[in-house]
Amino acid sequence: MQRILAAIRRHPWRSAFGAVAVVVLGGAVANRELISLLLRPEPTVDLSLPVVTPVTAGPGETVYLVDASRSKVTVEVDEVLAGAELTATLTTTGIAGSFAVGADPAQSRFGDMAVNVMQLRSDNSLRDKVLHHDFLESHTNPEVRLDNITVEGPLQAPAPGAPAAVTLRGDLTVKGTTKPVTFNAEARRDGDEITATATGTVQLADFGVGPITKIGLVRTGDEARLTLQLTAVDAATFTPPATVEVRTAGDDTATDGPAYSTQVAPILQSNCASCHQTGQIGAEHWKLDTAGDARADADGVAVVTKARYMPPWPASDAGVPLQHVRRLTDDQISTLRDWAAAGAPLDVPATTPVTPTPDPTVAIPRRDVQMSLIEPYRGESNERDDYRCFVLDPGFTTESFVTGYTFEPDRLDVVHHALIYRASSRSLEQLLQADARDDGSGWRCGSGMGPKGSEELIAGWVPGQTPRDFGEGVGYRFNPGDLLVAQIHYHYEGDRPADQSRMDLEVAPPGAPITALRTGEYLAPVELPCPAGRTEPLCDRTAAIQDVAQRFGPAGAGIANGLHRLCRTTPEQVAAASDGTTARTTCDLRVRTAGDIVDVLGHMHQYGLSYRMTLHPDTDRATVLLDIPHWDFNWQLNYQPVTPVPVAVGDTVRVECAWDRSLRPTQPMRYLVFAEGTDDEMCFSTITVRPTP
Repeated sequence: MQRILAAIRRHPWRSAFGAVAVVVLGGAVANRELISLLLRPEPTVDLSLPVVTPVTAGPGETVYLVDASRSKVTVEVDEVLAGAELTATLTTTGIAGSFAVGADPAQSRFGDMAVNVMQLRSDNSLRDKVLHHDFLESHTNPEVRLDNITVEGPLQAPAPGAPAAVTLRGDLTVKGTTKPVTFNAEARRDGDEITATATGTVQLADFGVGPITKIGLVRTGDEARLTLQLTAVDAATFTPPATVEVRTAGDDTATDGPAYSTQVAPILQSNCASCHQTGQIGAEHWKLDTAGDARADADGVAVVTKARYMPPWPASDAGVPLQHVRRLTDDQISTLRDWAAAGAPLDVPATTPVTPTPDPTVAIPRRDVQMSLIEPYRGESNERDDYRCFVLDPGFTTESFVTGYTFEPDRLDVVHHALIYRASSRSLEQLLQADARDDGSGWRCGSGMGPKGSEELIAGWVPGQTPRDFGEGVGYRFNPGDLLVAQIHYHYEGDRPADQSRMDLEVAPPGAPITALRTGEYLAPVELPCPAGRTEPLCDRTAAIQDVAQRFGPAGAGIANGLHRLCRTTPEQVAAASDGTTARTTCDLRVRTAGDIVDVLGHMHQYGLSYRMTLHPDTDRATVLLDIPHWDFNWQLNYQPVTPVPVAVGDTVRVECAWDRSLRPTQPMRYLVFAEGTDDEMCFSTITVRPTP
């Protein structure tokens, strides 16, 4: 580390940088949970059938092989999607299996059966993609198997031509988890064919594939209803196909609808393309390079835009008017919906490029200081969601003001977000020690409140963010020798490519009249006890606090109780507002800097349900600065009021946070208090003020 800083100081215009972000994100994201809703499908998918070993015929037995071209597996789950109560129905014909029937049908024997779940499709590509990518993880677990099948019942029809009723039992394996399952079935033999229909239910939670919840978009039940509709043919006369063709999207059924070139394309170019072009962070999930790419996922785009889940803009209209609103208009949403409903017709070749449209209202800052990582980071921690901190030296030898920045991630496929903090030169030794304790470039660092030694969050980056100009005559003051600490969230799906991101700073000319921006933190306590009757060791609050101390040190554990002193509350008071599943907190805090509010931010982790920040609460001057009714962990943005909001020292700011434990049903049960870890929670806010001259 010392060698790196020495090189930096010799070459001040090539100083190290990790990355920055307009968001404060606190923990792992199963992935790009937001963008992964739009995994790109191909218009025609040709997938192989599962391979199973047929059962061997015994004396007097006939072996029947499942004919996938006339068989089907159906999965039904109740859901609420974009506000509508529906039954999600997914089907596939990718099934293989066999069974042997002799003179006594009651002695029938089954071989193993397998289903290629990558072929599961519904009437909506959005639903299919979130299921395959985030829950079934079918890219690494492509098959579901039913083994050790036994038959209960006579398998003999009560009358000629009537079906025989039986019970099938077996072991169902999904994503490496095996559970017993029971099917009620009816079977009928006709010549050299047997047809059967079997129905059963399973709980999604048993296999770690649900219930599925994405705040503001979709919530499902836990029960999945399974139906196997099978046609099997005498193996002596039948050879199963090796593949089954599955059609998903196309234009052969398209009807009249909004014109793509003049109505649809402009919406996509202005609101989607910047994140989903090849080389951008969303491209690995939904590539939007051409009109054909747009057509392939038209129904999914219609759903996420109708729910206002995309483009990401969690803030509601309850707060003050905000700049650079990403929200689509009602007319734009209707256009995308009507286009998808019409079959996504194209009036241009499918290969027509979709080109991002720059926002003319965004000022582009100068590149006075150009920085990049001195050494690439190669994902040495081997964590899927990897929070890494790096010391950056902008090389300031005199008092300087940073008035804007541009961040350019090197590897958009792994840089999920980044934060950048100002750190005093006095903290250099502490930062060097942190780096020395960890192998590889930089060091592992906690999330959400800034790395040790940092003093102020000044900038950041999230996918789709444009360069940031802080405005006329304002900036962040840096004293000689002050440093930056970049906290980068790397998210790895597979490969761990080396990242060497860059960041350029706009710096005010010497002597320019600049007002120094001040960013303050506003926090509230967290108390989410376990539901009544739960006895897990960490359901005891004292044990939970001790666990935080072990993971983050005494100072980290002290925050949980210290916030109660700051907010004039007690753990018992806040915990009393919880039912063990949901919880709320409120804290009234005093403004410490007089001036105009120019930027606000709210932050929670993955249990977050809603967030609100209010100035002058409970008065006739009450002003909601930020309201997020449906918390989205993936898109925690900084927001700038259209008109700066004046504040005075001593004014009251109220922060309110709510959580819901059911959003993460597979997490170990424990008492949640304020802490920095991925699976902890917090209620954290910042307010940036342009001080009064």
